[in-house]
Amino acid sequence: MNDIQHQALNWETLLAVADEDLAWPLFDEAHALGLTSDPLLLHSAFYAERLGLDSSLLGDAYLALRPFYEEMDENIVILDAESEHWPRLITTRSYRSRYLYAQGDTALLSSPMASLIGTRTPTVEGRACAAKSARSLIKAGFVVLGGLSGGIEAAAHRAALNEGAPTIAVIATTHNACYPLSHMELQQEIARRGLVVSRFGPAAKNEKVHLLLRNRLMSAISSVVVVVEDRDGGTAVRQATWAGEIGKPIILFRHSLDDPALSWPKQFEKGTVVKRAQDLGRVARRLSGLKSEVKKDESRLAQLDLF
Repeated sequence: MNDIQHQALNWETLLAVADEDLAWPLFDEAHALGLTSDPLLLHSAFYAERLGLDSSLLGDAYLALRPFYEEMDENIVILDAESEHWPRLITTRSYRSRYLYAQGDTALLSSPMASLIGTRTPTVEGRACAAKSARSLIKAGFVVLGGLSGGIEAAAHRAALNEGAPTIAVIATTHNACYPLSHMELQQEIARRGLVVSRFGPAAKNEKVHLLLRNRLMSAISSVVVVVEDRDGGTAVRQATWAGEIGKPIILFRHSLDDPALSWPKQFEKGTVVKRAQDLGRVARRLSGLKSEVKKDESRLAQLDLF
């Protein structure tokens, strides 16, 4: 195994026996001492002493996890904060992991990324809006990012691929699994033509909380978050709320704000509202602080159509 594989394995070993709040500063200390690239068994006494544990517990956890890393698909790249294409927009520890597991073009993580999120059971109009939104964002220079979920996000991923553009899927499982299982072919296609990213190492077991952690990671690495369509209490609404808490621009559509059956849009009504999917890319560039590529006259006319 290479250095970063050893580091990731050692990190997962600590998480198997200790709370992350304890493991994080300990791993920082070990890294500063140059210990994290060595097999953990060589320094088990160091870790055990600081955690107040028997070193045999660490050894057992390490030996149980090691085969998963030794047998990991060679196409999966492990990234950390020192990696060239680590997403630099991650600034809040509660929204990040120490390592990311990526399959595909990792350089995409250095591009402007826009999350397109929404309900798993969209209307026909919502699905069409997701596809149009993806095309608008791609034209504006963004990489479309989603969570591989059904409905809005799958429509956005497929629209990007149909345009011949890469897309990023942030998944809630390890790379050797898929959720939902029906999207396995889509996940594989995105890995070939774009990028699939997970915060979960190869030994991780699927848990419901992983969906929440995936959504937080999506929010953290995105330049902007777009809610295409969702119900009250939906996961996309919760994800947008988290994104707002860490200062990410939130965009929703006028059709959501004008729907009398929905109450969730009111919590974002002071944010940015667009009327047409065609305008989304231009608005997203402005909110993300990216230089506009639209001619002055076109920009002025487009502003008239936003509300």
